[in-house]
Amino acid sequence: MKLMLIIIFASVVIFSGCESNEKPESGEQEVVKTEPHIAQVIDKIPGETVYFSRYMVMQDFKSDNINKSFDEILFVEDARKSPTPEEMKNIHSGAASIDKQSVKIEPLKDGKTVQQIFTDKSTLEGQTIKVKGKVVKFNKQIMKRNWIHLQDGTGTDTEFDLVLTSNDDVSVGDIIIAEGKVAVNKDFGAGYYFPVIIEDAKISKE
Repeated sequence: MKLMLIIIFASVVIFSGCESNEKPESGEQEVVKTEPHIAQVIDKIPGETVYFSRYMVMQDFKSDNINKSFDEILFVEDARKSPTPEEMKNIHSGAASIDKQSVKIEPLKDGKTVQQIFTDKSTLEGQTIKVKGKVVKFNKQIMKRNWIHLQDGTGTDTEFDLVLTSNDDVSVGDIIIAEGKVAVNKDFGAGYYFPVIIEDAKISKE
Protein backbone atom coordinates (compact mmCIF):
# COMPACT_ATOMS: atom_id res chain seq x y z
CA MET A 1 0.00 0.00 0.00
CA LYS A 2 1.57 3.17 -1.08
CA LEU A 3 0.98 6.19 0.99
CA MET A 4 -0.44 9.06 -0.97
CA LEU A 5 1.47 11.41 1.32
CA ILE A 6 4.00 13.36 -0.82
CA ILE A 7 7.13 14.21 1.11
CA ILE A 8 8.61 17.45 -0.21
CA PHE A 9 12.38 17.14 0.18
CA ALA A 10 14.85 19.94 0.75
CA SER A 11 15.16 20.62 -2.95
CA VAL A 12 11.42 21.08 -3.36
CA VAL A 13 9.24 23.69 -1.64
CA ILE A 14 5.53 24.39 -2.02
CA PHE A 15 4.30 27.95 -2.18
CA SER A 16 0.71 29.05 -2.34
CA GLY A 17 0.34 31.18 -5.42
CA CYS A 18 -2.00 33.60 -3.72
CA GLU A 19 0.44 34.28 -0.86
CA SER A 20 3.78 34.50 -2.67
CA ASN A 21 5.02 37.82 -4.02
CA GLU A 22 7.33 36.07 -6.47
CA LYS A 23 6.06 35.19 -9.91
CA PRO A 24 7.60 32.56 -12.15
CA GLU A 25 9.20 33.78 -15.34
CA SER A 26 7.96 32.58 -18.69
CA GLY A 27 9.26 29.20 -19.74
CA GLU A 28 8.41 25.72 -20.95
CA GLN A 29 7.56 24.51 -17.43
CA GLU A 30 4.78 27.06 -16.96
CA VAL A 31 1.90 24.65 -17.38
CA VAL A 32 -0.74 24.67 -14.69
CA LYS A 33 -1.60 21.07 -13.84
CA THR A 34 -4.89 19.99 -12.32
CA GLU A 35 -4.86 16.78 -10.31
CA PRO A 36 -5.43 16.07 -6.60
CA HIS A 37 -2.39 15.88 -4.33
CA ILE A 38 -1.58 15.80 -0.65
CA ALA A 39 1.78 17.01 0.63
CA GLN A 40 3.47 17.39 3.97
CA VAL A 41 5.34 20.63 4.59
CA ILE A 42 8.66 19.80 6.24
CA ASP A 43 10.02 23.32 6.55
CA LYS A 44 8.75 26.19 8.67
CA ILE A 45 6.61 27.60 5.89
CA PRO A 46 4.03 26.91 7.33
CA GLY A 47 4.67 23.53 8.96
CA GLU A 48 1.31 21.89 8.16
CA THR A 49 -0.08 19.20 5.88
CA VAL A 50 -1.75 20.75 2.85
CA TYR A 51 -3.89 19.48 -0.02
CA PHE A 52 -3.82 20.90 -3.52
CA SER A 53 -4.83 20.14 -7.10
CA ARG A 54 -3.75 23.15 -9.20
CA TYR A 55 -0.01 23.72 -9.42
CA MET A 56 2.80 24.72 -11.76
CA VAL A 57 6.28 23.17 -11.75
CA MET A 58 9.38 25.35 -12.06
CA GLN A 59 12.92 24.00 -12.41
CA ASP A 60 16.09 25.66 -11.05
CA PHE A 61 14.19 28.42 -9.27
CA LYS A 62 15.98 31.26 -7.44
CA SER A 63 14.04 33.07 -4.71
CA ASP A 64 15.27 36.61 -4.14
CA ASN A 65 13.03 37.02 -1.09
CA ILE A 66 14.75 34.29 0.91
CA ASN A 67 18.00 34.22 -1.10
CA LYS A 68 17.78 30.54 -1.82
CA SER A 69 17.79 28.35 -4.93
CA PHE A 70 15.68 25.24 -5.48
CA ASP A 71 16.10 22.40 -7.94
CA GLU A 72 12.33 22.26 -8.30
CA ILE A 73 9.45 24.28 -6.91
CA LEU A 74 5.67 24.04 -7.12
CA PHE A 75 3.54 27.16 -7.34
CA VAL A 76 0.22 26.11 -5.84
CA GLU A 77 -3.02 27.98 -6.45
CA ASP A 78 -5.39 26.16 -4.10
CA ALA A 79 -3.52 24.93 -1.01
CA ARG A 80 -6.01 23.82 1.65
CA LYS A 81 -5.90 22.19 5.08
CA SER A 82 -8.39 19.46 4.15
CA PRO A 83 -9.38 17.63 0.95
CA THR A 84 -12.79 17.15 -0.54
CA PRO A 85 -14.16 13.57 -0.21
CA GLU A 86 -13.84 13.08 -3.97
CA GLU A 87 -10.22 14.22 -3.95
CA MET A 88 -9.38 11.79 -1.16
CA LYS A 89 -10.87 8.94 -3.18
CA ASN A 90 -8.85 9.95 -6.23
CA ILE A 91 -5.67 10.36 -4.22
CA HIS A 92 -5.88 6.88 -2.79
CA SER A 93 -7.02 5.14 -5.95
CA GLY A 94 -4.05 6.52 -7.82
CA ALA A 95 -1.59 5.37 -5.17
CA ALA A 96 -2.80 1.97 -4.23
CA SER A 97 -2.88 0.18 -7.56
CA ILE A 98 -1.96 -3.49 -7.06
CA ASP A 99 -2.05 -6.04 -9.83
CA LYS A 100 -4.58 -8.82 -9.70
CA GLN A 101 -2.71 -12.05 -9.06
CA SER A 102 -3.48 -15.45 -10.46
CA VAL A 103 -4.70 -17.11 -7.26
CA LYS A 104 -7.56 -19.45 -6.53
CA ILE A 105 -8.54 -19.86 -2.91
CA GLU A 106 -11.23 -22.25 -1.72
CA PRO A 107 -13.77 -20.06 0.10
CA LEU A 108 -14.70 -20.67 3.71
CA LYS A 109 -18.04 -22.29 4.36
CA ASP A 110 -18.66 -19.84 7.19
CA GLY A 111 -16.99 -16.87 5.50
CA LYS A 112 -17.14 -14.48 2.56
CA THR A 113 -15.14 -14.12 -0.61
CA VAL A 114 -13.46 -10.85 -1.57
CA GLN A 115 -16.05 -10.31 -4.29
CA GLN A 116 -18.93 -10.87 -1.85
CA ILE A 117 -17.44 -8.35 0.57
CA PHE A 118 -17.18 -5.66 -2.10
CA THR A 119 -20.60 -6.43 -3.59
CA ASP A 120 -22.45 -6.64 -0.26
CA LYS A 121 -20.44 -4.04 1.65
CA SER A 122 -23.46 -1.92 2.56
CA THR A 123 -25.26 -4.93 4.02
CA LEU A 124 -22.13 -6.23 5.75
CA GLU A 125 -21.15 -2.89 7.29
CA GLY A 126 -20.51 -3.29 11.02
CA GLN A 127 -20.59 -7.09 10.90
CA THR A 128 -17.71 -9.34 11.93
CA ILE A 129 -16.88 -11.72 9.09
CA LYS A 130 -14.22 -14.21 7.99
CA VAL A 131 -12.34 -14.21 4.71
CA LYS A 132 -9.60 -16.47 3.36
CA GLY A 133 -6.97 -15.37 0.88
CA LYS A 134 -3.38 -14.83 -0.11
CA VAL A 135 -1.34 -11.94 1.28
CA VAL A 136 -0.11 -9.92 -1.71
CA LYS A 137 1.24 -6.94 0.23
CA PHE A 138 2.06 -6.19 3.86
CA ASN A 139 2.94 -2.87 5.50
CA LYS A 140 3.93 -2.99 9.14
CA GLN A 141 2.93 -0.39 11.73
CA ILE A 142 1.69 2.53 9.69
CA MET A 143 -0.56 4.72 11.83
CA LYS A 144 -0.15 2.09 14.60
CA ARG A 145 -1.64 -0.65 12.41
CA ASN A 146 -0.43 -3.42 10.16
CA TRP A 147 -1.94 -3.21 6.67
CA ILE A 148 -2.62 -6.41 4.74
CA HIS A 149 -3.70 -6.67 1.10
CA LEU A 150 -5.60 -9.89 0.47
CA GLN A 151 -6.70 -11.58 -2.76
CA ASP A 152 -8.57 -14.83 -3.28
CA GLY A 153 -9.03 -14.87 -7.06
CA THR A 154 -12.55 -13.43 -6.98
CA GLY A 155 -13.68 -9.91 -7.71
CA THR A 156 -14.00 -7.58 -10.67
CA ASP A 157 -11.27 -5.84 -12.63
CA THR A 158 -11.32 -2.99 -10.12
CA GLU A 159 -12.51 -4.63 -6.90
CA PHE A 160 -10.29 -7.64 -6.22
CA ASP A 161 -7.86 -6.46 -3.55
CA LEU A 162 -9.19 -6.36 0.02
CA VAL A 163 -7.37 -4.36 2.68
CA LEU A 164 -7.28 -5.46 6.31
CA THR A 165 -5.87 -3.77 9.38
CA SER A 166 -4.47 -5.96 12.14
CA ASN A 167 -2.02 -6.18 15.01
CA ASP A 168 -0.86 -9.56 13.71
CA ASP A 169 2.15 -10.02 11.46
CA VAL A 170 2.02 -11.87 8.14
CA SER A 171 4.32 -12.33 5.16
CA VAL A 172 3.63 -11.85 1.48
CA GLY A 173 2.57 -15.20 0.06
CA ASP A 174 0.92 -16.44 3.26
CA ILE A 175 -2.52 -18.03 2.95
CA ILE A 176 -4.48 -16.67 5.88
CA ILE A 177 -7.92 -16.62 7.44
CA ALA A 178 -8.84 -13.18 8.72
CA GLU A 179 -11.74 -12.34 11.02
CA GLY A 180 -12.66 -8.72 11.58
CA LYS A 181 -15.30 -6.03 11.33
CA VAL A 182 -16.43 -4.58 7.99
CA ALA A 183 -16.16 -0.80 7.64
CA VAL A 184 -17.41 1.14 4.63
CA ASN A 185 -16.14 4.44 3.17
CA LYS A 186 -13.38 4.56 5.73
CA ASP A 187 -11.15 7.62 5.61
CA PHE A 188 -8.02 7.56 7.78
CA GLY A 189 -6.62 10.72 6.22
CA ALA A 190 -3.23 11.05 4.48
CA GLY A 191 -4.62 9.34 1.41
CA TYR A 192 -5.93 6.27 3.21
CA TYR A 193 -9.48 6.06 1.89
CA PHE A 194 -11.20 2.69 1.43
CA PRO A 195 -14.67 1.94 0.07
CA VAL A 196 -14.56 -1.21 2.21
CA ILE A 197 -12.01 -2.49 4.71
CA ILE A 198 -11.78 -5.17 7.40
CA GLU A 199 -10.61 -3.65 10.67
CA ASP A 200 -8.82 -5.14 13.71
CA ALA A 201 -8.59 -8.51 11.99
CA LYS A 202 -7.44 -11.58 13.89
CA ILE A 203 -5.21 -13.68 11.66
CA SER A 204 -4.71 -17.43 11.50
CA LYS A 205 -2.38 -19.06 8.97
CA GLU A 206 -2.65 -22.30 7.05
